[in-house]
Amino acid sequence: MLLVSAGPGFLAALTGVATARSLELPLLFLSGACATIDGGAGGFQDLDQCGVSRAICKAAMEVSSVEQIGSTLARAWQLAQDGVPGPVHVSLPADVLVGVSCKGTRSESQPPAAGDVPADEPILKAMAQRLRQAQRPLMIARPSAGRGAAGKALRVLARQLGIQPVITECPRGTNDLKYREVIRHYRDSDCALVVAPADFAVGFLAESVIASAGSVLHIDVPGDPRPRRVVKLHTQVSAEIALLYLVEAIAGHRPHLAEWSHLWSFPPARETPAESSSEGLHPLEVAKHVRELLEPEDIVVLDGGEFCQWIRLGLRDLPNRMLWNSKLGGIGGSIPMALGIAATGHPGRTLAFLGDGAAGYHASEFETAVRYAIPFVAIVGNDARWGAEWHLQASRYGLERTFETNLLPARYDQVACGLGAAGFHVTDVASLRDALSASLSANRPACLNVQILSARSPAVPV
Repeated sequence: MLLVSAGPGFLAALTGVATARSLELPLLFLSGACATIDGGAGGFQDLDQCGVSRAICKAAMEVSSVEQIGSTLARAWQLAQDGVPGPVHVSLPADVLVGVSCKGTRSESQPPAAGDVPADEPILKAMAQRLRQAQRPLMIARPSAGRGAAGKALRVLARQLGIQPVITECPRGTNDLKYREVIRHYRDSDCALVVAPADFAVGFLAESVIASAGSVLHIDVPGDPRPRRVVKLHTQVSAEIALLYLVEAIAGHRPHLAEWSHLWSFPPARETPAESSSEGLHPLEVAKHVRELLEPEDIVVLDGGEFCQWIRLGLRDLPNRMLWNSKLGGIGGSIPMALGIAATGHPGRTLAFLGDGAAGYHASEFETAVRYAIPFVAIVGNDARWGAEWHLQASRYGLERTFETNLLPARYDQVACGLGAAGFHVTDVASLRDALSASLSANRPACLNVQILSARSPAVPV
């Protein structure tokens, strides 16, 4: 649940709400609003908030009376969870919030009925037959299809096919470093089951990207973009229903081609860190020493940018839960995301990785973490520039034409200290080891300001 004030507070929250939509997370987005009597008449913070949020959220609603509050909130929360999860906005006018009702409020909601047989059973049956025949099957799934009951069915189906599913969560699409050994074989697949929108994350399902001489079985939902090719089979049904059906339909199936299954049989080779120098540590060197100290229940949050792409590459084979900045590709959200995760009291530790460009957005949240005694460790890769933009400009226009992408070598460890957290300045391997050991055992908010080499990641931005 997200609760913000009207006007500027509402507007400031929209990037985070859009990120939740991209991650396909259920979110009840509650905001204050101008009093109903002043709405549209130029009242204080008068803004068509529902009109604005409707472009980002699954739906937007406004409560016009006290009696509507309970039923509206219940309906909004149900809608946020139905189908592909996402945020639903409810605008709460100031006069309604302080109003009194003698009638009481109701908050009833009816769960959606789940049929035993999908409406598109013939299409799903045909998909199952195609999967049984496939020599080189491929499975790609949207974020919500990798969680809950759908995620469990997805993993069972993948085991039946002798492969691993690819989750489309990365802002760099088919350049996702976590799956790069698999992505390079997308074209060779003879049957690709894609439970995801036909967007940039799957190369728009173009023949040049996926199953060049094979077939695509596509499952999406209304509102998703149309693919740029004619797919073999297509249906619009919930991922959970479709995957459960396919699991049952191909029960007992065994993979046909051992060489293809072998691609998914072993974890990818660990990357060898490039040589660090007096100018800073290579990001893979940072990943190497972090992974040595990670415990199974630790959660890792990755921001956007070049530094975090390297970290994703360096940690990609670990079983730890990792959260990403979503396909939307925003930066700066890792600190509040880590703070929220740590606040849930999960058994492990919480680590956030971010670049120095991202660090400036929400560094003040260290004060929040200190105030509420919420421990997490932020590792800032500092190369004194907006790394992704600098490398893009340098590669496209030349080193002499990089423009407004340099930053000062700011000491974010000192910023964190000023807000009451622990701070560590890292310039070499020895200080990195000491800082990691101290911060991960301190059980308090901490920031590592790591001087890194400005290395362009192998995952070129789309």
